[in-house]
Amino acid sequence: ISRVKLYDADPNVLLAFSNSNVDFIVGLGNEYLQNMTDPLKAQAWIEQHVLPHLPQTKISCILVGNEVFYSNDTQLKSNLLPAMQMVYRTLVNLGLDKQVTVTTAHSLTILGTSFPPSAGTFRQDLAQYIQPLLNFHAQIDSPFLINAYPYFAYKDNPGQIPLEYVLFQPNQGMVDPITNLHYDNMLYAQIDAVYAAMKAMGHTDIEVKISETGWPSKGDTDEAGATPQNAGIYNGNLLQK
Repeated sequence: ISRVKLYDADPNVLLAFSNSNVDFIVGLGNEYLQNMTDPLKAQAWIEQHVLPHLPQTKISCILVGNEVFYSNDTQLKSNLLPAMQMVYRTLVNLGLDKQVTVTTAHSLTILGTSFPPSAGTFRQDLAQYIQPLLNFHAQIDSPFLINAYPYFAYKDNPGQIPLEYVLFQPNQGMVDPITNLHYDNMLYAQIDAVYAAMKAMGHTDIEVKISETGWPSKGDTDEAGATPQNAGIYNGNLLQK
């Protein structure tokens, strides 16, 4: 393992991995977004949670909020970009912007359309937030992070989606009728749907990265496929990709 995402900036973890080759993304919880719009509070957080660990521990990114657009909290959504901008501005002021970047992570519920992948679009009700966010990503050259769980798409439609397609096992796959691209697994199709959604908003200059993925080992009776065996297959095959 060479890259780790933390939901916080646990000093014990960061200290334990000093002088290692492990690259960290540290997280600022959604409850901090309001504070991070204040320059003094943003600087205090970075000076307390990031600066003491550099350069001994590799911290390449600060994750400002997680799945903010999954929330119904309008104020939280409105605070996301100003908080990211303030954290970035603070990094610039401290001379850290060349080694530490700023981003946030999204649930795939931000997509209004995801099939076929080339027709991917963001939800219309989120466009007012996502468009300026994409502009910011392009401006500072930071990645667009997604928490991608093919399991949820399979759970919602197990009769139509082959289990092998979501577990990276041999299957017929799916062809995008617009691009003629062949997909042998759902995860790659989901990533391309995000790229298409960004392109529809005028951006082909932002990299998409996966910040979370996985498979449940146990679920309710209506959650098909949630078994330890399938979780092992998904994670094992994922690591070979």
